[in-house]
Amino acid sequence: MVLWFSKYEALGNDFIVIDLRVPQGGGNFSPHEFAKKYCNRNFGIGADGVIPLYKPSGQDSDFKIKIINSDGSEAEMSGNGIRCVAKYVYDMNLSDKDKIVFETGAGKREVKRTQRGFEVNMGKPQIIGKINYHNLELFKVSVGNPHLVFLGDFDYELFFNLAPKISKGENANVEFAKVKDKNSIEVMVFERGVGETLACGTGAVAVFSVARERNLVDDEAKIIFKGGSIFVSKKGEYFFLEGGANLVFSGFVKLS
Repeated sequence: MVLWFSKYEALGNDFIVIDLRVPQGGGNFSPHEFAKKYCNRNFGIGADGVIPLYKPSGQDSDFKIKIINSDGSEAEMSGNGIRCVAKYVYDMNLSDKDKIVFETGAGKREVKRTQRGFEVNMGKPQIIGKINYHNLELFKVSVGNPHLVFLGDFDYELFFNLAPKISKGENANVEFAKVKDKNSIEVMVFERGVGETLACGTGAVAVFSVARERNLVDDEAKIIFKGGSIFVSKKGEYFFLEGGANLVFSGFVKLS
């Protein structure tokens, strides 16, 4: 059985996009099991996750997607992943609209093309509260998925030692962030179900929302990850994520 795929990346956050609007993979195909096998960077295609594309449930959406982590677990939403699948939609000429509405585990998300790539309406992130961990104050934020944000001065060793423990203990994505000035923030991220990644779109929004609430940044800021930079802005009540996405390669695998 052959399954066709395309691999995309956004800020080095890479995903295997598989179109399941058409029959492929066989009747027992599981994208979760596929992710566990083929996201492996030594014995598989290599990726942070898999995004299956489905037909929408209703007429108010264009497509439905799932975000599946490399360990086979499912995430509610991915800001980088949704830009990757939007790029796939346009690359494959699946839509000629300037705006696409995706069904996600975090609700409907609208994506539109811009000069910077794609702008995603990320809705209204919620700052739920705070926790203390080893004398660090972390903000609990929901962007449709859970995040814990630390704002402050830190080095990589502190992040490397604490972020995996915090993520596992709290079942959340973890961001360590330094506010450089009113328009830029540096971020390191550890994603649940994946590990340390080069970037995280929902994490960018979570960090920005905390910094904005504390009046540390203006209404738009550049969020700087290891994999590159992305822009987050607040327009009225809503938060927007804007940046590019790229095709890495396409191919097929023979499923055993």
